[in-house]
Amino acid sequence: MRASLRVAVILVIFSGQALAAPKGKKAAPKHPVETMDSNDPAVKELSAKKEEESKPDTEAIGKQQEAHLDATQVAEARASDKLGVFGNVVVGFGRAPESGPGANVEGPKTTAVTFMAGGHYDVSPEFSLGARVPWTVGSQRQIDGTYATKTALGSLELMGVYRKTLTPFTRLPILFGLGLPTAQGGYDTGYQQTRINEIADAASGYRDGELFGVKRLPIILGVGIDYERKALNLHADTKFVLGVKVGGKFPVTNDPAGTFELKSVTFRNVTSAGIAYRFLDKPKLFGALDSWVVFEGIRPVEFTSAGGASGPTRFQVVFEPRVGAHFGKLSPSVGYIFPIGGRLADSSASGLELHCDVAF
Repeated sequence: MRASLRVAVILVIFSGQALAAPKGKKAAPKHPVETMDSNDPAVKELSAKKEEESKPDTEAIGKQQEAHLDATQVAEARASDKLGVFGNVVVGFGRAPESGPGANVEGPKTTAVTFMAGGHYDVSPEFSLGARVPWTVGSQRQIDGTYATKTALGSLELMGVYRKTLTPFTRLPILFGLGLPTAQGGYDTGYQQTRINEIADAASGYRDGELFGVKRLPIILGVGIDYERKALNLHADTKFVLGVKVGGKFPVTNDPAGTFELKSVTFRNVTSAGIAYRFLDKPKLFGALDSWVVFEGIRPVEFTSAGGASGPTRFQVVFEPRVGAHFGKLSPSVGYIFPIGGRLADSSASGLELHCDVAF
């Protein structure tokens, strides 16, 4: 009995304590929870950092919008001028180098003016077709001291350009062309017209030899890169020119000093680079500098010295500074072509170039 009574007392005590505790509430923690003071410098710094991170990057967005606007303007400018024509005049001075005995044989001093006309049509934003043809009039000094004036038509060149877009501002143009053998002259007959075309080639810095090779069918293949953004334009390209002989012969093959050979195929490579910058917006004035390196792998007439002497260099470096303007659809420019060293510098060949583009 006593044992049962004790157990009953203990159960009553524990039941009373359980009923005294509030239901649904947890016991208070032994230690109070610490709260962060909003005036604490650390709290302020953390809050400012979170607010800064939540803000949009206005500078990056501005740059993206500006780049998009530039790209749009460049694309619109390219798309708006589907048809273009040009006129070009090169006033040439000096002599055209000839093949022959010695390091450099120069022909008679000549003043020549080459007129060239051409144009292009954009079949699509990526592909264009074009054509150009030169015509030269020159005055040559004769042995007796008099001057003889002759004219000579160059080769008509048909070309196509495919432009691969790399970035909104960068394109990769691929050029291919075929010329018609319309250049007047010859080595057995019409030699004076040949010399007129040769001085036109020399005055232009050997840049477009495919236009002036007589009795040649020119084949052209080239590739380049063009970058244009805002006022800056950078460009570079290289082209390979083959001239297939379609007639004619050289009147002299053997000479006491050596042997002449009229080659069945000529080869020339022209690698160029340039920069242009628009330094004024109203009016739109720009300055430019172009340069190119020419390698004459196979000349039309090759001379082999009987004594084994080496011939003139096959490399030629040329520069052309230019200035120009944009007046709506009209873009005139003027430049001066001058060689650095090589055969052209030795023969004092140079040219004043006047150019004008008209877009439609």
